[in-house]
Amino acid sequence: MGGLAVRLIRVLALAIIGTIVVAACGATVAYAPFVDDTLAAKPEAAATPTPTPVPAPSPVPLYTKLRIFVASESTDQVWVLDGKPGEPYALVGKIAVGKLPHQLGVSPDGKWVAVNNRMGNTTSVIDPVSMKEVVRLMVGKQPHGITWSADGKTLFVGHEHDMYIARFEAGTWKPLPPLMVGVPQHVLTIAPSRPNELWFTLTNTSQANVLRVYDLETGKITQIKVNDVHDAYFTPDQSEVWSSSSGFLDKPSDRMVIYDPVTKTVKSEIHLPGTYPFHTEKVDQDGVFFMADKSLMVISDHLGPGLLWVDWKDRRVMSETKLGQQPFHTTYDPEGDRLLTTTNVDGMVNVIDVKTRAVIQKIPVPKAHGIGAVPIAAP
Repeated sequence: MGGLAVRLIRVLALAIIGTIVVAACGATVAYAPFVDDTLAAKPEAAATPTPTPVPAPSPVPLYTKLRIFVASESTDQVWVLDGKPGEPYALVGKIAVGKLPHQLGVSPDGKWVAVNNRMGNTTSVIDPVSMKEVVRLMVGKQPHGITWSADGKTLFVGHEHDMYIARFEAGTWKPLPPLMVGVPQHVLTIAPSRPNELWFTLTNTSQANVLRVYDLETGKITQIKVNDVHDAYFTPDQSEVWSSSSGFLDKPSDRMVIYDPVTKTVKSEIHLPGTYPFHTEKVDQDGVFFMADKSLMVISDHLGPGLLWVDWKDRRVMSETKLGQQPFHTTYDPEGDRLLTTTNVDGMVNVIDVKTRAVIQKIPVPKAHGIGAVPIAAP
């Protein structure tokens, strides 16, 4: 009996152990998922398109061609030159005008070119596009000085043998009341910064104070205490007025006088040894364009002869471009950065590279004197 009980206990124990083992082996074990952030799929970044290079726009030229008008004293004509930006100039026409065309003036808007016929007592007005004389104005005796109002609406003509300055309305060419100045005049000048002041020099007179200013608003004439004045012109920034001396071809003078345009008094007198200064490029006369560098003033020199490059603030000549005899007037070509200066004896228009200050082209024009540049657009 006892042995049987022991065997039953063993069988029961084995059965329990087997059940536990089977249960353990058959159980399904659930594990929490393990996520590795470093391996997680990441959204693809949107591709940044490579920009297509856009070329910088080419500067729009100021003109299709620059048209140069030159007074030819011995032919009684105005000769016309054309030059595309950066290209050589070529003769394209000749315009018949009056007797001995001398001083020439371009309106500030480039619409008109006027030239004084010094021995014809007339002033010719030219349409720069058609290259035709549109009117020949009757003026006083021996017209010389010429300029335009800053707004381009009025043409002024001075006389070497008459006591008034003539005025004409641009476009209609109607004579306006003359300015009765009581003395013969030589040259005229107006600055855009002082549009109501007409500066003029005297000639063929024994009167003193040969530089004067006519106030176009009040009619008052201011006499500046100075003698021996030829031409008068504003500095490039219009802060000063300079005047050359003598003006006679056989009486050279290196003297220049400098004025305050506000007080209309002499600031100083200087000398430029070894030179005979004459003219510079004038606003409201010698063209539409002017050099960007306002620290430089170019002045024709009859003694060199040549074109002086003057640091007007330091009162000194920096260099000189040698030219033919009797250089007179100058105009500017901004696209080519070139100056064009007339020389009278050899009959030339001298094209000068501003950067190198060297003559790069010469165009024959008999007895060349006044000059002016007008921009011409595409047709």
